[in-house]
Amino acid sequence: MDPLLFKAHPLLYLSVDLVLRPSAYSVDDFSRLVLIYLIINLPWMAALRFAVRRTVGIRLTLPRAYGLALPSAVVYAPLMLTVSSDILAHAFRLEERYILIFVIAVASQMLGALYGFGVRFDRTGRPIGIRAGLVVSLFLLLASIPFSFLLLGLNAVFRVI
Repeated sequence: MDPLLFKAHPLLYLSVDLVLRPSAYSVDDFSRLVLIYLIINLPWMAALRFAVRRTVGIRLTLPRAYGLALPSAVVYAPLMLTVSSDILAHAFRLEERYILIFVIAVASQMLGALYGFGVRFDRTGRPIGIRAGLVVSLFLLLASIPFSFLLLGLNAVFRVI
């Protein structure tokens, strides 16, 4: 049994299974998943714009912020949905979720490096650096907690996935 996918949220399971077995899914399934991620990305985009503006004083344009926030939404959304659904069901046990927590910690570090290099000052073109990138990444991780509860509520109403 895979400890990452043990009682996983359907979005996490579908995302990982699509990467592992792409031939088992049709183009419509793949398109639906991409559309879900593109819509989910909107709150992460707003959080990224806020975090970058408060951390280094750069105002990101909407298309640039949307593109930079997409990796956070793809990584944080399914992982945090799994943790949040466990918390809401009063079924969170660290013995079952230690791999998932480790994946979240590693993902935040990798996204910190991405933002440290990907977000650049307008005038000089220099990257903001790893320290500011980690601040932005950790802010997005913290913002993922209420976003995941919001997405769970929306999914309960609209039954998207």
